[in-house]
Amino acid sequence: MKLSKLYTNQPNFKNIEFNSGFNVIYADVKTNDDNRNSHCLGKFLLVDLIDFLLLKKVGSKKNHPLYKTKNEAGDYIFNDYIFYLEIILNSGDYLTIQRSVTNNTKIAFKRNETGVEGFIPPVSWDLELSYDKAKKQLNEYFNFEFFANKKYDYRKAINYCLRRQGDYQDIYRLAKFKSGKDSYWKPFMFDLLGFDGNLLEEKYEKGAKIKEIENFIKAEEKDFDIHRDEKDEIEGLILIKKKEKTERIKELDRFNFYQQDKENIHRLVDEIEQKISDLNTEEYNIEFEISRLQKSIKNKFAFDLKKVQAVFEEAKICFPDQLKKDYNDLLDFNNKLTTERNRLLRETLSVRLEEQKRVKRQLRELNEQKAELLSYIQDTDVFKKFKSYQKKAVEAEGEIIALQSKINAIDIIGSKEKQIKKYQTELESVVDKIKAELDKASENKIYTEIRTVFSNYYKTILDEIAILSLKLNKSDNIDFNEPKVQNKTTKQMTQQGDGFTYTKLFCVCFDLALLATYRSQSFFRFVYHDDVFANQDNRPKLKLLGLIRELCDRYDIQYVFTIIRDEVPYNEEKRPIEFSEKEIILELHDKDETGTLFGFTF
Repeated sequence: MKLSKLYTNQPNFKNIEFNSGFNVIYADVKTNDDNRNSHCLGKFLLVDLIDFLLLKKVGSKKNHPLYKTKNEAGDYIFNDYIFYLEIILNSGDYLTIQRSVTNNTKIAFKRNETGVEGFIPPVSWDLELSYDKAKKQLNEYFNFEFFANKKYDYRKAINYCLRRQGDYQDIYRLAKFKSGKDSYWKPFMFDLLGFDGNLLEEKYEKGAKIKEIENFIKAEEKDFDIHRDEKDEIEGLILIKKKEKTERIKELDRFNFYQQDKENIHRLVDEIEQKISDLNTEEYNIEFEISRLQKSIKNKFAFDLKKVQAVFEEAKICFPDQLKKDYNDLLDFNNKLTTERNRLLRETLSVRLEEQKRVKRQLRELNEQKAELLSYIQDTDVFKKFKSYQKKAVEAEGEIIALQSKINAIDIIGSKEKQIKKYQTELESVVDKIKAELDKASENKIYTEIRTVFSNYYKTILDEIAILSLKLNKSDNIDFNEPKVQNKTTKQMTQQGDGFTYTKLFCVCFDLALLATYRSQSFFRFVYHDDVFANQDNRPKLKLLGLIRELCDRYDIQYVFTIIRDEVPYNEEKRPIEFSEKEIILELHDKDETGTLFGFTF
């Protein structure tokens, strides 16, 4: 798939027709006015515009370049714009994509055997779809073999073909992956390098399940004030309390009132008091559970990241962004877990409060009946002794119920621990398979070719040997290492010293290696590198230019890059390299507004 044409419905926009191979977007910046430099010409917006037409989702509009600026009326300045991108499919057909700024979730497609004449949009459209359906349809149009039967689509890999400035920080982890978890991008990258990405995905899933169960166990231990190894001790307490309860009941059974009150006492003990005892037990159980539920709801995950960061600052210890992200991930996870759990607890609490009202109402009625019967009893000392035995019996029953609840919780924890062991066994099996994949990495044709081609390209540009490599870290997760470069003197492999400059060239070589490796499949056939020559020495620039031209011809790759006048490499005569009129597909300048992409500054 290659880019063919980019145009709009507005006359001032500089319509672009892409070459099949080598493409230059040239910016002639001459003024020193900060308000009129290459950032204001639209050069940096162009890659976002192409991404927009390749159906990047517009989340928060305030973060998207097309929605950042408004006019005096408060409307987005691009509201009237409808953009069109014509692409060449690997089948040889042409596909035009239409997407507007005002209604960015409605996309239209038109497929033809030939491209459109000039920059005139199609008269009719084959399909007009909502965003999700349009993205799925475009994935079908591309028909890339790599994404067949995958959970993700072409959007996962698009930014290895559209590198912005923020994407040069890391070869593998693009800017869009920085805020996400490793599980979001590492399985995909493992796939892209020719390994089985499903193994990594399964490893992350099982690890997440284990962590979820472990958090549940901690919550249960806290709520019931128990530890998983206390079961035998609690069962011993239950035996003691059951014996105590039996003795109290026997005392009540043996209790003898005056003969003349035998009938009333029999009713009191065998009927009303038994009902009251049962209700008291039920009320105790309900109150115990209500108390536990209320305490559980009040318990919140207490962790103040700012205080932790303050401690690091006071100790003058660096607080890494990754550590902060990990803490935030932990906070988010526990907050979500607490929110869902509290919702269920409140529902249960509501039911228990209604049951408590019912029991109290029944107790009031029974106590009134009991009061009438007690009027027949003359000896108050006998009654007090009876009540004492009854109270102790009820208390023993309540303690038994509470202890049994702890036993039930421990049993649940035990079953959860069995689940953890099951997942851990499965996890170990998956890790063994991942290790086996790495052990036979030399048999992985895709990975081997990407590594070889990457090293060849890097040596062509800088005359140094650079090696791509993977490893399992201490958590048995894959680390995609930054390439190491061989020291020409010591022959030792080390990390490159000049970080950003060399990392940018790493990224360029990696992207080109991907296209070269996947050339035998239906895959992307273009790459767009923004400001790739900035801050580079002249010799690497010349080498890179020569390599790009060679690859465009050899592998039929479409290469698009942006460059400003001062970054153009010079030849042996110290004269800037000249690009042909055909090679320069877009020329921008800061002499006046006519030199900008949209014909005006914003």
